[in-house]
Amino acid sequence: MSLNIPSAWEPQIQVIADAQQISTEKAFDRIIQAGVKRFQTPTTGKPRVAYASLFGSVTGPGAHGSTEAVDRYIAQLRSEW
Repeated sequence: MSLNIPSAWEPQIQVIADAQQISTEKAFDRIIQAGVKRFQTPTTGKPRVAYASLFGSVTGPGAHGSTEAVDRYIAQLRSEW
């Protein structure tokens, strides 16, 4: 596959390469890898569940802003560590 890098991105890639003391090709490779990982769907088979908080910033099915929902959410986050 061949990619054309927009000229607006080249200076930023060069800055990253210089900061990490690597070639621009290696910097570009790392940037692409990070982007792919960021947008890939999880392969663990475990669905991501979110619960509603008291402030409504975290939502999910069956959670209506109760303290129990917040506790379940925190417990789930801790179990993923």
